[in-house]
Amino acid sequence: MTPRSTLPAWFENAIQALRAGDVDGWMKIYAADAVHEFPFAPEGRVDKLEGREAIAAYMAQLPKLIRFGSLSDVRVREVENELIIEATGHHRRVSDDTLRELSYVWFITLRDGQVTHFRDYMNPLQLSAR
Repeated sequence: MTPRSTLPAWFENAIQALRAGDVDGWMKIYAADAVHEFPFAPEGRVDKLEGREAIAAYMAQLPKLIRFGSLSDVRVREVENELIIEATGHHRRVSDDTLRELSYVWFITLRDGQVTHFRDYMNPLQLSAR
């Protein structure tokens, strides 16, 4: 399983939707029964979202907090219905336009071309003030 540096087209399209503030465009990747988890979520923060509606409600808040930018250091590994993506996100915090670099590791499981399980190893504290 040799990593590559390009995202699958369907995921790149979803990321582009986030960059445009189009949460509905991002949500197209999820199956109705999808689960999105945040294993590194600090205590008291959301650590698991079940179902597309719950994921959409959470994601709808993000454009108020962060302007999604580019991804660098992308490494993608894909085997059958599983995808692992490592990347660094270069985003701007909305409140003060401060650049925030977030380290991502995503474990994604697909069924019939849609995400059924998304484990999002991102530390939300990276968005906090320094």
